[in-house]
Amino acid sequence: MMENGALVILLLSAIIVAVVTGQGPVDDQQPQFHPGPATHWMNDPNGPMYYKGYYHLFFQYNPTGPNWGDMSWGHIVSKDLAHWTHLPVALSPDKDYDHGGVFTGSATIRDNGTPIIVYTCVGHGQLQCVAEPKNASDPMLVDWEKPPQNPVIAKAPPGGTTGQFRDDTTAWKVSDGSWRMVVGASINGVGSASLWKTKDFYNWTFAAVLANSNSNAGMWECPDFFNAVNDTKGRWILKYSAGGDWYRIGTYDGMEKFTPLTDPIKYDYGHFYASKRFYDPVKGRQILYGWSSEEDKDASKRGWQGHQTLPRSVMIDDELNMLVLNPVEELQLLRKNHTNVTDIKSIGPGTVQLLEGVKGLQLDIILVVKIPAGQSTRVGLAVRTSQDLKTMTSVVVGDENLHGPLNNTDMPGDDYKNFNYAAGSHDDDNADNCSAQCAAEAECVAWTYVRAGDPHNPRCALKNSLPALRSSTCCVSGTKKNGVVSSLTVNRTLTGGDGPAGLVRAPLPMKSSDTELTLRVLVDHSMIEAIAQNGRSCVTSHIYPDASNAGVAMVNFGSAVVEVVSLDIYTMDSCWVE
Repeated sequence: MMENGALVILLLSAIIVAVVTGQGPVDDQQPQFHPGPATHWMNDPNGPMYYKGYYHLFFQYNPTGPNWGDMSWGHIVSKDLAHWTHLPVALSPDKDYDHGGVFTGSATIRDNGTPIIVYTCVGHGQLQCVAEPKNASDPMLVDWEKPPQNPVIAKAPPGGTTGQFRDDTTAWKVSDGSWRMVVGASINGVGSASLWKTKDFYNWTFAAVLANSNSNAGMWECPDFFNAVNDTKGRWILKYSAGGDWYRIGTYDGMEKFTPLTDPIKYDYGHFYASKRFYDPVKGRQILYGWSSEEDKDASKRGWQGHQTLPRSVMIDDELNMLVLNPVEELQLLRKNHTNVTDIKSIGPGTVQLLEGVKGLQLDIILVVKIPAGQSTRVGLAVRTSQDLKTMTSVVVGDENLHGPLNNTDMPGDDYKNFNYAAGSHDDDNADNCSAQCAAEAECVAWTYVRAGDPHNPRCALKNSLPALRSSTCCVSGTKKNGVVSSLTVNRTLTGGDGPAGLVRAPLPMKSSDTELTLRVLVDHSMIEAIAQNGRSCVTSHIYPDASNAGVAMVNFGSAVVEVVSLDIYTMDSCWVE
């Protein structure tokens, strides 16, 4: 199906059969190879680490029901990052200082080789507390205890408040032998990364504000601060959660100063938040998890809400000066039946090419195509399709002309310049002027005109990269006139079910040396992870069609015939080992 509505359907004979083993789902929407609890509510990933042969992942968890509340730490373990086992709840709100919830935190391996958890304890405001294993010789780390020194940080940073002070990072050691840790905060009303220091994890002192927002973001949640292990230039990454998960690459003086070298960039332009990473000593890499919440109206009625994304390796791309995020290679252990589709040599423009007999609710699909020289390319996959293709979710990569104006559309983030218009000025004229300003500036890629709203005058935001589009009645957006941008797009217009419709777009940075487009789509019942160009662009999304809609198709929404290099489809096993 072309994006303008034209339809060509070609049936092929590639056949695979979905195989689902292991713990069965609560219903046909529940993901089965993504980490998460069997039932009830789950949100932020907490305290990931590797310890005595096991990968541990904790998470915000309500053990009593499918809605947020009674915040505790759920706990699962894995030997290989692919197969997981549920363990008992690790931390509960059972002390006076955390009776309001055991909120997000992190784990650090100390010099003696044992872990310590620093978490936000909510009882008398948001303070910081610690927990230690009762038996450090137990590789499963089932039992934890809270020492009498809690809370170990009992006041907010200067200019802050204990109502907005949470989400501790993993600590790191500096040259004087002490440790540093970041806690998210609102300082003087500005989202900030507050930096703290200690020698023993029980006595902490405020050190500095490592970084803060250059906008009016009032709170930075779930910060992270770490080095890129493959980077020869010694750069560090500061990440925070505020309307999405954003990171900046910069330099760190080894003590208290971070100097950003990039503008904020999103990890993932879909439903992805509160991410946390850890260092894997087995393979010398940084691994990232993110929380993906449900997007349908009846989520709580199913008895479960939320999953973690698949673990992704975090690497830096020197040429693009950005991070690339790819699912860890261990996930190949979950692959079952494999179909290498060899009878598709090319796909013509305006085509949806249904793979007859290809069905599955748990799939890993990898498509590689040649980029046709000098022609527009917009190609990809449709998943969870019906046989008649009236129901489908398309995931496409390539060129897209979005010059607009796109009414009721926002492009949040990536601003390099903002300027106001006079109160009472005409919206249509202002939007035209904003578009013209973008066209006149070499740095500008996209623009958003924000209509007047109390207490703000109308304004124009010029952007130096392409943010994801969002529906918003406050805005009109577009790109440079006749400018073609590369993007990864998940189109849920024909998805069906009671989930969200519309498009989710992510910018797709390209290199002059690129000759191929690569798209990987992981389908796990209602959850989709789309990854383009080997981790340069990511979109996590949710769809809720009927389980009978399990087909796969190739799509070409561009204007050129596209040569197919390879198309590999794997069924995926459950990740649960109980």
